Amino acid sequence: MRHVATLSISAALFALAMASTAAFGQSTADRFAGLKPRPVGRIQAHGTVGYVPPVGWKVQNGSKGITTLTGPVPREERPCEIWMLPPMPVQRDLATEGAALVESLAATKKFGAYRDDRGRDVRLSREEGISGTGWAYTDLSGQLGHSGITVRVLLAQMGRYVLPIIGYSRTWKCLGNQSMRDNDVWALLFHSLQLPGFTKDSPQLAQQLIGTWSSASGSAGNSNVFAKNGRFGSVALYQSYAQSSTPGMVWEINRSWQGDGPYEVHGDRLHTQNAKGSETERDVTRLFSIVRTPNDERPGEFDYVLRMVQRSWDGSQTWGFSPSGNYVTHMTKEKRAGR
Repeated sequence: MRHVATLSISAALFALAMASTAAFGQSTADRFAGLKPRPVGRIQAHGTVGYVPPVGWKVQNGSKGITTLTGPVPREERPCEIWMLPPMPVQRDLATEGAALVESLAATKKFGAYRDDRGRDVRLSREEGISGTGWAYTDLSGQLGHSGITVRVLLAQMGRYVLPIIGYSRTWKCLGNQSMRDNDVWALLFHSLQLPGFTKDSPQLAQQLIGTWSSASGSAGNSNVFAKNGRFGSVALYQSYAQSSTPGMVWEINRSWQGDGPYEVHGDRLHTQNAKGSETERDVTRLFSIVRTPNDERPGEFDYVLRMVQRSWDGSQTWGFSPSGNYVTHMTKEKRAGR
């Protein structure tokens, strides 16, 4: 899994000398102040790129300009690694570049082809977006053959070059898997990235956020509306059933919560104030991203997804994520009638 001889590396762009934190646009203290949850730790350098490694992960700077991050999992749950590779020239669209990059690695040749969770072209798993500071990216997720190893690939574009980050995971406790794609470890690393030439907050996410977003799972549903005037509204609904005294009948019980208040967006940071919310929801700032992904039922069309890094109300472990108490929510943007 260490063979990367097929990579096209620009040594001129990637300076192996470690940059000081002063070279980056914002310190972690400034950028992540007030966030819950947030990347924790000192900002480190991968060439000219700044990042905050996941808590508890081992960092190793390799001789070929590859930074390897290793997760704290038992031996039987390995691999649990993230590779940060040197920038490489962009020759095709980012999804095709990412798929070709993984196919060229020795691990793929050993374990099998890189496909999505349905065995299809892995490019159908792509999530495309713009970061809080304005760089474009594509994110792929698939499995190597029948190995049970999930590979996550993030390609961050920097002009004519792209920064590849590859994650290997066997269990959801590491970086997620095919049934639980988004993991807080991967999300916080993504939001910590500081790329050269992108130091100011971009207004694009604020513009994309405007509209109605919803999610539904089983008996629960949520809807958020973000208006142009800086106000938001939220509704959560939970449905359950109780036995009735009438034979053969049950009661349908609906419980709902709603809130309304102001919101502000600064790059990839969303600040909301909700006087009707719980103590942990009344005044909170969260990291978020918006991506477009191919619609499985309508070829050629895309869905827009709001991904938000959240924290459980008491900080306890949340199923499907790391023991940190953090998790990632997904809401799909509702399309306007006639569109």
